[in-house]
Amino acid sequence: MEFGDLFSFDKKIVPGIIKPMYWIGLFALPILGIIYFLSGFGKLFTEGFFTGLWDMGAAVIWVVIGVFALRVLAELCLAIFDLHDRGTPPPPSQS
Repeated sequence: MEFGDLFSFDKKIVPGIIKPMYWIGLFALPILGIIYFLSGFGKLFTEGFFTGLWDMGAAVIWVVIGVFALRVLAELCLAIFDLHDRGTPPPPSQS
């Protein structure tokens, strides 16, 4: 891809961006889950045992659901772009 492709709309850049964004999300979700888990651990001693336990369990569940949802959304976006590429006729040749 060249710099001029950003302004011409002849090539799509989003399908190439989806995969790196997926990997960034896959890296960020467990980190945010750990922060949420540790916050729940702190609540064990300050706000009540069951409040902290609830937050710790919710952190684990949200990381699992988040990773699954992130994968589904990334595949859905890629499938939509793939369907568009298959359904669009090729541009006429410039002979």
